[in-house]
Amino acid sequence: MLTIDLKLKDIGEREAIEIIANILDTEHLFKDTIGIGDDCAALDLGERYLLVTTDVIAEKTHIPRGASPKDIGWHIIAINLSDIAAMGGRPLGIVVALGLPKILSVNFLKELAEGMKDCASEFGISVIGGDTKEHEQLTLCGTAFGVVGKEEIMRREGAKVGDVIAVTGKLGRGGSAYYALERKTESKKTIHSLLRVFPRVIEAQVLAKTSSVNCCMDISDGLASSIYQLGKRNDVGFEIDLEKIPIAKEVNDISTNEDELKEMILYHGGDYELLLTIKRERIKEAIEAVKNVGTSLTPIGLVTKKKENVLITSKGMEALENKGYEHFRGEV
Repeated sequence: MLTIDLKLKDIGEREAIEIIANILDTEHLFKDTIGIGDDCAALDLGERYLLVTTDVIAEKTHIPRGASPKDIGWHIIAINLSDIAAMGGRPLGIVVALGLPKILSVNFLKELAEGMKDCASEFGISVIGGDTKEHEQLTLCGTAFGVVGKEEIMRREGAKVGDVIAVTGKLGRGGSAYYALERKTESKKTIHSLLRVFPRVIEAQVLAKTSSVNCCMDISDGLASSIYQLGKRNDVGFEIDLEKIPIAKEVNDISTNEDELKEMILYHGGDYELLLTIKRERIKEAIEAVKNVGTSLTPIGLVTKKKENVLITSKGMEALENKGYEHFRGEV
């Protein structure tokens, strides 16, 4: 029997995770523990869960040339806190492991640490430990901890037919920055915008307390990719209205036609907003809760019983493509 030796580039990050998850032992999980498949692992603490998440960035794949060390430091903290936010959690602290080239300047390291401190302080926590090792390229790995009440936890599983699909903030900021990088029109401001993401920690906590959310995840790899992940997880379909998607100013500044606009707001990652499905009868309450903490929550569609994802545009209805950024495969 011929065995095909597939490479990671052939299957992508999400299938690689499935392979790992199928091998790892889950027989000894404590009761009520939530394992692989959500934005965080959740360990049973009685009335609450301890949330644990980890995320890594590397110079070659995540850090644009010319990025400031402070922005890089901010970024590694922010993307981990975004996972805590996606489950409605309150952050407790974070540890960071650093892979550092031996030729890295000491001033760079100091500013990197200052950026990490700035982001952690913004959300009321500290970097409480970590590790440093020599590495041929700058590599940072964060592991964040948080807590959430069992009645308030928001998971990727739980979407119901008829739910309203909504997003926090505005989309496309990350996509517009990538376009600028591709066209070599980027500036320090562009790179700063790309790395200085602002995790929706407070917004998630107020939403969790409303009990209006049926499922949630953060948008790290693009809106369309996130929708497909939730659709698969919940065995439902999503109907998205393009004209209702809140668009970041940077998108309108750089896009020249609707196709480019769609690419930036649908198929590029880096926004780190929240994608939620909300009980239809509670949507006004959810919008008001987020408004009260200074952010917008915008309905953009509905969950449907048809197991397909569609996009409503000015030209009619079309299939929402299952593409976005995926590690090992790049843009798909």
